[in-house]
Amino acid sequence: MAGVSALELRIPYRLAQARSRTGLAWALGPLPSLVAGLLLFGATWGKEVWLLVGLTALAHLLAFLATERMARYPGQESWSLAGFNLLLFTLFLVAALAMGRLYYCRSYLLVATLLAFLLLLLYLRGLPPARLALLPGGVADGLLRALGRELPPLRDLEGVEGVVADLHHLDPGALPLLAEAAFRGLPILHAARVYEGYTGRVPLELGEGFLALEEGKRGLYPLFKRAWEVGLVLLLAPFALLVGCLVALAVYLDLGRPVLFAQERVGLGGKPFKAYKFRTMRGAPREGAYAGQEEGRITPLGRFLRRYRLDELPQLFNVLKGEMSLVGPRPEQKVLAEAYAREIPLYALRHTVRPGLTGWAQVHQGYAEGKEETLVKLSYDLYYIKHLSFFLDLRILLRTIWVVLSGFRAK
Repeated sequence: MAGVSALELRIPYRLAQARSRTGLAWALGPLPSLVAGLLLFGATWGKEVWLLVGLTALAHLLAFLATERMARYPGQESWSLAGFNLLLFTLFLVAALAMGRLYYCRSYLLVATLLAFLLLLLYLRGLPPARLALLPGGVADGLLRALGRELPPLRDLEGVEGVVADLHHLDPGALPLLAEAAFRGLPILHAARVYEGYTGRVPLELGEGFLALEEGKRGLYPLFKRAWEVGLVLLLAPFALLVGCLVALAVYLDLGRPVLFAQERVGLGGKPFKAYKFRTMRGAPREGAYAGQEEGRITPLGRFLRRYRLDELPQLFNVLKGEMSLVGPRPEQKVLAEAYAREIPLYALRHTVRPGLTGWAQVHQGYAEGKEETLVKLSYDLYYIKHLSFFLDLRILLRTIWVVLSGFRAK
């Protein structure tokens, strides 16, 4: 490979998007329920046991398939993905057994779910990393910076499972290598896609064209998204109202009336709306001011509410009104959004979807302040817009639980 400075890149398969593991999920999903059945019921099963094992196998299969889809997005929270999906589908299974008055065995369900959890963790971490040839240049250089480490040079394509390159900024000396890769049947992976898979962000230098790659894959999901989010808000409404009343009382005792304030934010299509929050500061809020500039006005109670995002509970009303979604780019103040739109060419693309109560940028970056941090936030938001899906929304909601409990980068 004379004249080509190829580097050896090793990253997980799901980040390289070089292999789908759906078939493996189909094969492994029913296995724990069958093994648990043999351990607890022996080899002779009656009709009731067959039905229990079959329903459990279906629940575990759905958990495996959901986890496989959610694991396609960047992140290392394997145990929480496995635990969340198994718990969710096991609860559905128990509800179905109870409503149908079907036979069930607590020890069997416990053993089967424990085996499924261990197998699911092994499934998520089981495959060795993909060994790829990386050709520097263009977006590939951004990937190198994101990796934060030096990569060893690559002598030949033996044992390589794909080539990563930015075809728009390719050294002509790399053409023989690409020809050899094509002859060997190796996939040529665009550096931008691998960059997205590793960082969860889009390289902003690509411009608007990157959005068209995923636009046709959404189908009817934007309509379904609105339906399930409203349903979830209504389901959680009694608990949210109880917590909201307690927070309102605490704010009233701390700051007096009013307990709420409304701030103009930018929503879908650039249309402004009023976003509601519990008060956390003394005095009236200033338009266009960052939270970091208002530190001196935040009360001790306000810091607590902001740390655990309790001040944003009233925005569930914005979700019901259709001004916001549960998941989406966080809405920016109108003054700041207009300033960023003038300075950042792609900024207006954030307004092609409804803003969210939580979002991909919030669970990875936290609060952003200033132009540089806003550029990073925008790269996360555009990744979400490009890959918008039900399973990405579930991944964000799951990580939001950790963000809320940990107080991750709250201000």
